[in-house]
Amino acid sequence: MLSILFNDLKTPIIYLPIAMLFAAALTLIYLFFTPHHFHPPKSLHRLFHLFLLLTYAYTTLQFAFFSRPPGSRSTISLIPGATWGTTLQSHAYVIENILMTIPLGILLPALWPGKSSLRTLAKCLSITLACSVALETAQFLTQRGHCQTDDVLANVAGAFIGWMLFYIGSKIKAAVGRPRSDRKES
Repeated sequence: MLSILFNDLKTPIIYLPIAMLFAAALTLIYLFFTPHHFHPPKSLHRLFHLFLLLTYAYTTLQFAFFSRPPGSRSTISLIPGATWGTTLQSHAYVIENILMTIPLGILLPALWPGKSSLRTLAKCLSITLACSVALETAQFLTQRGHCQTDDVLANVAGAFIGWMLFYIGSKIKAAVGRPRSDRKES
């Protein structure tokens, strides 16, 4: 199964150079046209996350939508669990849909500083759900992908995993960043 996953995940990697150029251009445009007070550590940190999110979005859209010819896939499956199937390849597709949105679950809350409501799990999963439904709908309308409820569920599961990784990482970062006297005694 790992060989299938690694083989399938090679494809999005070929889109990374163009995705990074696209993301860099949009990030520079954002920086140029957005009036804000420049606070180097936080602004650079946020710009980096914006760059990563744009790179991720380009790569994902290219891989899951634009790389496929219109009319090449026309199936629809609204039954949860139906696409798990019996083959290793069908299992790999579900796992790939989970892996595909882990970065989104990390990057969405990372973009907003402090205690913004946009950092919450509910907001992250809501945005992921909306994006996933939009992608599945576009795939169905253009027949560029199989429209499947399982894809949406797997995408939301991936964002949940990503958000949990972000949450745990931010707690560790906060604990490590505190002075020793403020840490709890073991």
